[in-house]
Amino acid sequence: MYRPVLVGLVLAFFVISMSYPILASAARLELPVVVIDLAHGERSNGVCAMMKVVPEVYWVVIVKDEAALEALDDCIKNNAYQIIVGDLTKIADLPSVDMIIIGQPMEYLSDAEKEAILNWLNSKGHKALWCATDSDYPAQGGNLETAQHVCNDLLDYLQMNGIDVKLRSDYVSIEDTKSNAAKPYRVVALVKPPARYDADVLAIGAEKVLMHGPGAVAWVDENGDWHKVTDPGTPENIIPILVTTENGRVVEHQPRNPGEPGELGYAHSVGETGSFVLMAAQVLETDAGRIVFIVSGESPYYGYQSLITYQYYNVPLDGPWFFRNLILWAVNMYGELKALKDIMMTATEAAVKAAEKAAEPAISKAEQAASKAEEAMSKADQALAAAEEAKAIKGDVEQLSGKVSSVENSLKDLSQKISTLEGKVKVVDKLKADVGSAKTYAIGGIVLALIALIAAGLAITRKK
Repeated sequence: MYRPVLVGLVLAFFVISMSYPILASAARLELPVVVIDLAHGERSNGVCAMMKVVPEVYWVVIVKDEAALEALDDCIKNNAYQIIVGDLTKIADLPSVDMIIIGQPMEYLSDAEKEAILNWLNSKGHKALWCATDSDYPAQGGNLETAQHVCNDLLDYLQMNGIDVKLRSDYVSIEDTKSNAAKPYRVVALVKPPARYDADVLAIGAEKVLMHGPGAVAWVDENGDWHKVTDPGTPENIIPILVTTENGRVVEHQPRNPGEPGELGYAHSVGETGSFVLMAAQVLETDAGRIVFIVSGESPYYGYQSLITYQYYNVPLDGPWFFRNLILWAVNMYGELKALKDIMMTATEAAVKAAEKAAEPAISKAEQAASKAEEAMSKADQALAAAEEAKAIKGDVEQLSGKVSSVENSLKDLSQKISTLEGKVKVVDKLKADVGSAKTYAIGGIVLALIALIAAGLAITRKK
């Protein structure tokens, strides 16, 4: 009688013990879960550093097979929350996934994997997907620019299935002739995010990050046309994060010859210079929750030199701190960063107020000096105006003096003419007198002639 009961209890205990992990795993994990993909030809170099830099999350690593599992470094095995053999369809078996990082994939995702990611993104909760690519001179060799094609294929699939992700990885290389680690292709990128979506917390303690041989990030519009992230009309929910200086330039390595495999840039062209975006994020607010997409032209792992690097060719870098900021921001666990930002702002405001208070006496003296200087300037302006007026009056006087001189000369000339005229008048008067005298003499002569004629007539009369 007791034996069947005992057997039943044992069986029940066995069933409960077997099902307990499954029941327990159904609850959401205490910390964010970040999945690292190693199932698409990626190697694990850099993964240990990722785990060490951000211990605040559960790291889950997906490898393709048992051989890949055995080949993992002990550091990864010891720091991973879980290591899964399979592919990205396995994310459906996890109790919660907050972020997936696909770093420079060398193999395309299967349709089942893309569908699993689509379903994950459509589920409730805050989620982030980071697809990291490379330049068109890939660290893994070859000329097919595979990492760009794999990431863009996934992003195209998501967009075609209702998720409005616009970011893409362009098929070019970016160099910086000013900000680099001894060579232009070893770009030392600047952390320059805007304040939208609290993205400015990414720059707390981080200014420069190594992007070793990076590619450029672009976006596509509803017509399928490609654009730079710096172009006018870029959607507000696309956020530039890592950029070159104004000394950036676009370079093409593929295809090496016409007709050979390889792609040319869609948004970027060879020879262009300026500031280019090497990492960007797009934030989507959906009914299920916020989705953060990150696309970068370099990877935190499997690249030639990880962006987590703290120093390269004697150039000090902020890679570890930046990477930690990025992960915490992406999984929406950045309260610490926001608090630090507030403290920094408060400290800055307090420092400014203290500086202003300390500078008040100097400012007062400066204001007084400025007032006196302004008064002196006013007087100087008045003096200058008076001088200008005097100059103008002097000019008028000189002009008047010239006119007076001209009048004097005219008067002298007129006086001379008058004198000449007076002389001529005298001559005329004399002529008049002479004419009068001549008239008198002429009349007298005529009278005498008449008398003579009369006398002659009388004499003739007498002779008769």
